Amino acid sequence: MLETIVVLGGGYAGLTAAARLSEAGLEGSVTLVDAKPGFVERIRLHEIAAGSRPQDLDYRSFMASRGGLFVQGTATDIDTVEKAVTIRTTAGRSRTVGYDRLVYALGSSTDSGAALGVDRHADFLDTVPGTLAFREAVAGGGKVLIVGGGLTAIEAACELAERSPSLDVTLAAGKAFGPADEPGGLSVAGFDHVRATLDRLGIHVVSGRRVARLHAAEAVLDSGETLSFDRCIWAAGFRVPDLARRAGIAVNDSGQIVVDATLRSVSHPEIVAVGDAAEVVVEPAGKCRMSCAAGRPMGEAAARTILAAREPGAAEPFGFAYSFRCISLGRKDGLIQFVDRQDRPVEEVWTGERGARWKEYICRRTLAGIGFASDLGPPPDTPPRIA
Repeated sequence: MLETIVVLGGGYAGLTAAARLSEAGLEGSVTLVDAKPGFVERIRLHEIAAGSRPQDLDYRSFMASRGGLFVQGTATDIDTVEKAVTIRTTAGRSRTVGYDRLVYALGSSTDSGAALGVDRHADFLDTVPGTLAFREAVAGGGKVLIVGGGLTAIEAACELAERSPSLDVTLAAGKAFGPADEPGGLSVAGFDHVRATLDRLGIHVVSGRRVARLHAAEAVLDSGETLSFDRCIWAAGFRVPDLARRAGIAVNDSGQIVVDATLRSVSHPEIVAVGDAAEVVVEPAGKCRMSCAAGRPMGEAAARTILAAREPGAAEPFGFAYSFRCISLGRKDGLIQFVDRQDRPVEEVWTGERGARWKEYICRRTLAGIGFASDLGPPPDTPPRIA
């Protein structure tokens, strides 16, 4: 049976799904659609901000080597009745691509509307061009303010402070910066190591207050205090595109597509939604947080769901459990925070060079898992618990 499959979004979840579907030798076509020309290692953008060279991970050759297609452009509309996606190409033209099955994997971006002035006065570690523009702007030194207390903010602060001593780095970590016995939190041991590393690198930490608005060179806290900066990285919260909502697909309050146990849209079962743009509640993990840790396995599961639809019998439910989180704290320090199956921290952590080696290995393993050639080498010493 000839079938046209379109994958919207080439992030960790979408590209994994596109790779597995293309490799399956289906009769029909698999087309990946993305506004970018190539895959962005989002978990390495903080490294690029501090001087690392981005890899050239071209979509077109990746898909062609698997018998798939690539269209560079931005999806602007989904007609769920006609089963067609409208795409604005890089040349500014509009074209329509029909589908029998659609993988919706448009991911997330930094919430530029989180506070007044963020959209005008902040940098975002979302794209390679934007990250390189930030790097060029701070090449001569200056004061960098990083807003956020999550992993992106912590990694960026440590990377910049370690590799660019001419920068004066401040982390505005928000109100709840500390250990937290909840999904996504750090144990006491994990947080103590992060805080000690921030202190060792000379990073000024402002916590207990939230940035309420940004001006051209100044952040205003909800306490009324101000923080000056030459450049500000905003790393506090993410949002998803509103394309699904506009198309009439069932979404939650955040705009994520609501899916069933096999990752199919509850309102449009011909659509499979994965990654940050989907609300996925699964056993035993619970509600999956926005992360490549969950996105990659979702991409694999999305391909299985679509392939199962061509054979007798129902698709298997997606199963996922957390095992650990890995955080880079510069090039020679890192943190492996072990967690339970619901992503709640336990006291066991790996730190220092051991943590840094495993963080680097996991980054390379993730890329290899998608399908890019990567010289993994042997794992560095005892592996962490990998679900």
